[in-house]
This record gives sequence, structure tokens and C-alpha cells, in this order.
Amino acid sequence: MNCQQQTANGKPQTANSPGMSRAKKMAIKWGELLKSEGNRRATSFRNAFSGLRRLVTTERHFQLHLLAAGCAAILAFLLGFNRVEWAILVITIALVLAAEGLNTAIERAIDTTTPGFHPLAKSAKDIGAAAVLIAAIGSVVVGLLLYVPKLWALLSAWH
Repeated sequence: MNCQQQTANGKPQTANSPGMSRAKKMAIKWGELLKSEGNRRATSFRNAFSGLRRLVTTERHFQLHLLAAGCAAILAFLLGFNRVEWAILVITIALVLAAEGLNTAIERAIDTTTPGFHPLAKSAKDIGAAAVLIAAIGSVVVGLLLYVPKLWALLSAWH
């Protein structure tokens, strides 16, 4: 529904039009605000998907994590994970991928602002990489907790 209406001369009414009730002016202002907010949100989503596309197509480590996530999901499907196990797996995968994305963003920001070697730049990059390592180690632990009992039960059934 459009909050703007036509005046007698055919021009749209705005919140500043004379002779308009206060409620109508507020409704028009809110409509304009929501429209601009919607445009900002749409732009934010476009930018986020652009960043995701860049991660998937150009970042080797992200691609490796994505491959590992795909293998984990296939194995989880074959082992018949329940909803809770799937939720744990998806959250763990998302954590690792988000950490890798943030690390890449940190590296890009540092590369654009620090032309040469700087010990603080190196430290920031190392800390970003450590965050990915922590997430990856955590994902291995979660993987062991999720997969080992199911694989053990499967192997025990064969003997």
C-alpha cells in the first residue's frame, strides 16, 4: 500500500504537504522510513551474498572447509543423524566457516592498510588464523563425539 496520495494538482502528497492531518503525516513519514530501510537492508544482503560468493570462489581455505563440511554432511546423512545431531553439526560447520570468513576479512583489511611488514599486522593476522584453528579443533572434537559412537555401533554390528 502506498502512503502517498495524489493532491488536486496531481502531485503526490508528502509529509510536508499543508492541510494534512498529523496522523497522515506520520504514516507517510513511516512509509518513507520503511522504504529507505528496506533499500538499505536489500543492499546489505546483496553485499553479504557478494562476499559469500567471493569466499566460495576465491578463498582456498574456505573451499577446503566447505569440502570437509560437505563430507561431514554426507556421512551424517548415511549414519542417520537425528535432529539434535544435525543441529550440532550445522552450528559447528557454520562456526568454522564464519571464523574463516572473518579471518579472510581481517587479512584483506590489513593488506590494504599496511603496505609493508609491520609486527602488529603480523600479530593481527596470526590471531585471526588462531581463531580459525580453535574453531577447527573444536569441530574435530564435536565430530568425534557425534561420529565415533555411530561408527563404533556400525562396526560392532558387522562382527
